[in-house]
Amino acid sequence: MAKIMAKIKPSSYLLSSKQIFWILLSVTISVLPHIPRLPLWFPLLLIGVVLSRWLTAIKRSKPLPKALIVLITLSTFITIVYFQGFKLNREISVTILAAMTVLKILETWKKRDAWMVVTLCYFVILTRFFYSQDLLLVIYLLLSVLVITHTLFILQHDNKKDFLDKREIKQTLGLLATGLPLAVLFFLFFPRLGSPIWGSPDFFGSGKTGIGDSMSPGSISQLFNDDSTAFRATFNGNIPKNSDLYWRGPVLWDFDGKTWQTNQIQTSKNFSNFGRDKGTYVSYEVELEPTGQKYLFALDYVNRAPPDSTLKPDQQLITENDVNQLRHYSALSQLKTYNSNEILSPEDFARLKYLPPSFNPKTKALIQQWKRQVNSPLALIKKILTLFTTDEFYYSYSPPLLKGNTVDQFLFETKSGFCEHYASAFTVMMRAAGIPARVVTGYQGGILNKDYLLVKQSDAHAWAEVWIYQKGWLRVDPTAAVSPLRVEKGSQALISQNSRNWLDTSWSRKLGERYDAVRHNWNKWVRQYNAVKQKAIFKVIGFDSINGRSIIIVLGTIMVVTTLLVLLFLYINRPKRTESRYDKIYKKFTQLFVKQGLKIEENYGILEFSDHASQHFPRCKNSIHQFSTLYLKLRFAKTTNNQAKLDNRLVKIIIKIKKELHSKND
Repeated sequence: MAKIMAKIKPSSYLLSSKQIFWILLSVTISVLPHIPRLPLWFPLLLIGVVLSRWLTAIKRSKPLPKALIVLITLSTFITIVYFQGFKLNREISVTILAAMTVLKILETWKKRDAWMVVTLCYFVILTRFFYSQDLLLVIYLLLSVLVITHTLFILQHDNKKDFLDKREIKQTLGLLATGLPLAVLFFLFFPRLGSPIWGSPDFFGSGKTGIGDSMSPGSISQLFNDDSTAFRATFNGNIPKNSDLYWRGPVLWDFDGKTWQTNQIQTSKNFSNFGRDKGTYVSYEVELEPTGQKYLFALDYVNRAPPDSTLKPDQQLITENDVNQLRHYSALSQLKTYNSNEILSPEDFARLKYLPPSFNPKTKALIQQWKRQVNSPLALIKKILTLFTTDEFYYSYSPPLLKGNTVDQFLFETKSGFCEHYASAFTVMMRAAGIPARVVTGYQGGILNKDYLLVKQSDAHAWAEVWIYQKGWLRVDPTAAVSPLRVEKGSQALISQNSRNWLDTSWSRKLGERYDAVRHNWNKWVRQYNAVKQKAIFKVIGFDSINGRSIIIVLGTIMVVTTLLVLLFLYINRPKRTESRYDKIYKKFTQLFVKQGLKIEENYGILEFSDHASQHFPRCKNSIHQFSTLYLKLRFAKTTNNQAKLDNRLVKIIIKIKKELHSKND
């Protein structure tokens, strides 16, 4: 190691410490957003390479041997292939690009290599758009572009030693500012496909949501502390009351004693009952955040499914591809008491009544006793809800852990739970009575944020559905019996009464909602800027359609106007020569003789001109000599105490020469 870090002469370095600093900063800031998606060993590689290169810069040490760099590079490539496979896809491509950009630092010793590695940083930072185009990420990427562009400026103009020089930063900002209007115009008018910007399906990414295709005790209560956005809904008309805002997601059929699962193979059928059931129709648009799953969320009960989606018999909305990018869709729902749109098959009917035989014996025994006391499913539902209302049951977002016979423990011991505990227990109780029932998960409620309804992850909810003969599915929310405030006012009403942690304040929640409104507008006008919106802009400026002719005219006009503005900018900011007072005095001196018809050459200096003028005007020879001698003294010698007096004398000599010239003419 001592040999590797041996001292060498500073003259062999073509890059200064300042330039190395900005190069390392550019590489670090460009790969930083990728780190959550890169392998766990990548941060160690980044730290090791950056520290190694910085030490060689400040200690003026020799670079690592080429053989060692080759060995590190090959080891890195083999590690990538081992952990991510050799199949060419986006993930491995981004990993290789980021890793090779970092390793390139080890052999960056000349400006040629520096230009290459800094230019690569633009590509690395651009690939982050493959995963997200969120507003915060865009702001970060713009700052990254500023850093990378400033690094290029430092490589070209390394005149000052200060690492952070305000004047240099202002110059870089000026360069970026000149290109910003052109970038905006091309964004608006450059031809695009029918899908939104970055709108091609994302087959490789992954999203985040707590609502999945299974539910066990505690799975939904964990989301109560998560205030991130699940989706946004914009209604075409009045927003329904909060108690009607049940956003349906995965429907859970199968229970193994602890966990509920969806039914992947349904044999029931859809029956279009549109217009026959009584209820209020609601039309709305949803802006769904990435979830990494195929579920779309819509109000109970859906009458018209969005395009590119399937409405399953149990009213689940399923899309073909995982939702790994922002998804917009429209839906029409009917708010009604019973949903008769599903025709249950015998297989599904039996499946909806099944319970594991060896689980929750106390619950089964209780229901068998109650079944003999009531004469209808509706009466049994009322009796169960009365139990939750009158007994000492509590609604808690931090319930105790349940094991084994989870429903028995909940009903007879803990009596404390979140929505999934009540929905699960209620469904098991109905099935124990031989009545088909299932659990529905999704979100309930939302808050009005500007002009749209904001639904957060903390609004995650679970409820139950019971099959009523000759009527259809009846939604039953047992949580409403324990905590009516949760359903009538939403989860945010509970949060406002009891803070979840020391950071959970009304101020922080309001700040998050304002930021989400900004994100909503960003999504609406930038991320979802598509061919339809572009066509509207073309129509405003006088083109009825987007074709080759209109595109050439618009883009050509942009290029011409931009070029003219750049030329005007360069002309206004061109270097201007300012004349000193001695230049002005010398100009007056030469003009005296030019007016007398003396021709002078452009390359004449003051001595040559004085000799030339003395030959043509011998009577002024002494005065000309006095002027040239004093002029050279004042112009190029050090300043003296009697500078002003000598300047006046120079002017008097010009007046004297003028008189001599006129006396000659007389």
